[in-house]
Amino acid sequence: MEASYDPAASDFGDAAIRLVGVTAQVREIPEEESPELSAWQLAGPRARSRRRRLLLLVVVGFTVLTAVTGFPTGREVLTFWLLVTLLAACSGDVRLWRRAVVRDWLPLLGVLFAYDLLRGVANEVGGYLFDLDRYRSATSVGQTARAHLTEPIAVDKALFGGHVPTVWLQEQLFTPGVAHWYDAVIVPIYLSHFLVSLLLAVVLWCVNYPLFRRYLTALITVTVAALATYVLYPAAPPWMAALNDKLGVGVPIHRVVQETLVTLGGNTLNSAVEQGAAYSNPVAAMPSLHAAIPLMLALFFWSSVRLRGKIILALYAGGMAFALVYGGEHYVIDILVGWVYALVTVLTLRALERRRAAPSSSAV
Repeated sequence: MEASYDPAASDFGDAAIRLVGVTAQVREIPEEESPELSAWQLAGPRARSRRRRLLLLVVVGFTVLTAVTGFPTGREVLTFWLLVTLLAACSGDVRLWRRAVVRDWLPLLGVLFAYDLLRGVANEVGGYLFDLDRYRSATSVGQTARAHLTEPIAVDKALFGGHVPTVWLQEQLFTPGVAHWYDAVIVPIYLSHFLVSLLLAVVLWCVNYPLFRRYLTALITVTVAALATYVLYPAAPPWMAALNDKLGVGVPIHRVVQETLVTLGGNTLNSAVEQGAAYSNPVAAMPSLHAAIPLMLALFFWSSVRLRGKIILALYAGGMAFALVYGGEHYVIDILVGWVYALVTVLTLRALERRRAAPSSSAV
């Protein structure tokens, strides 16, 4: 029996459950015979039973290690867990897993690693190209970066009657050394950036392979566009502007997520890449990829989900924007530009899909 999918019929979660149930009856056939189905959908009864046990083991292992060492945000750590999850989804079949990784996942992983490695030199390239000033980029002495520092402040002030929203929000809401309930809420929202887009990719790869391919294209496109902008326009976030006393308020801008984690006794497991000065870029603020991806998800799945799904998608995009501005990580203008990138990416890809589909439709 062939599985069918009507994206307008239910929300994403219900569609995933229904598709898994339908494809459970698909006979085990060579993947080459059905390029539109993933290894998940082609699994036979014994493979599905083994897959459930392996996935449970992965979930337990990830939960235990996160509780002990902290939430992973490093690219190589997350890639390890992604590859382990995919191996479990392939029922432990190394041959099938290797082929799936090379065919379906290598482009995304390559772009994400290039993003991490290249953004570390982006500020130096853009700084020299446009002869930007060098500013203090960390609390330790001697760490500096070339960046646009005053322009984002000026735009936010122009948008909000002379006020910088980050400064105003922290004056109203943040108390050093105290973790308010909303501080605790924005921590998982902020950290979800490192996991949500990959988890969604895994789910789509399992239950809706054609949609996975489209999703992958959108995710890669918005990431590459952001990286290119970091090279051409290195921009400092609010916390860095405060280090250089450019906000005109004479007080530090707190990085709320990090300080809340310390107050609550938690931590994040950063990677060796992120901890290395040569590979970090504190001025990769314009646009905010943290903000761009949630809106890209909302736009990408909007027509495929019911009202409940739309509410979740909208709350996630809005909650991430609030977490970034209040948390001292981005200006409002960074968020808005990130949203524009997401909108242009999704609309452009849809237009290209319609253009490709037009000849076949007219031929019929």
